[in-house]
Amino acid sequence: MPGERILTIASSRKLGGYCVAGVSLPDRRLVRPVSPFGSGALSARECRVLGHAPRLLDVVSFEHVGPAADPAQPENLVIAETPWRLAGRASSDRALEILLGVVYTGPTLLVNHGRAVPAHVAAAGLKASLVLIEPVDLRFGHGPRAAAHTGSPRALFRFGGRAWNLPLTDFDIGPRLLRLPEGLHGWADLGLDRPKCTLLTVSLGSLHEDWHHKLVAAVLRFD
Repeated sequence: MPGERILTIASSRKLGGYCVAGVSLPDRRLVRPVSPFGSGALSARECRVLGHAPRLLDVVSFEHVGPAADPAQPENLVIAETPWRLAGRASSDRALEILLGVVYTGPTLLVNHGRAVPAHVAAAGLKASLVLIEPVDLRFGHGPRAAAHTGSPRALFRFGGRAWNLPLTDFDIGPRLLRLPEGLHGWADLGLDRPKCTLLTVSLGSLHEDWHHKLVAAVLRFD
């Protein structure tokens, strides 16, 4: 069976399991390992390394049986039923060097300028459902004052000359944000220093009511 070694750029929990994504080493393509069962969400057992899900910037290895052949998510690789291995952890400088080499510059964000991609467009085949971007004017929020329909975390930023407001599933930022009052917040509000560089992993979600919604799966901070 073929194997992959990835630098982890997303590792978040979602309904039904975990979503993990990474940059394949050494060929620098983005990949999303998925389960052969159910919706494709990974179980804790399937993606466990040293007793937990991969952490951002971990280098992990796994075996797979090939692409998932999902036109809406061309990065998907169906994992084999073998344990994952932790190959190490990239230093901040090395990780940033690798990631800046695969940053997407636009002008659109995953096909279009909207918050979601129509099912019929995705079914015809997408070039990418996973990108790494460098945002401008990044803020975080929840509740009506963050222009959100629910109290769930949001990432607000500019990219490609446009303003974006997307759901946020980052393991660290999301819980910090929900401990704060509703509204918009910056790094200091979250108890974090402003990074010298911030990258966002943006992904298309699974089909929901004829749409694949965009979301920010991870916030990668570099000091």
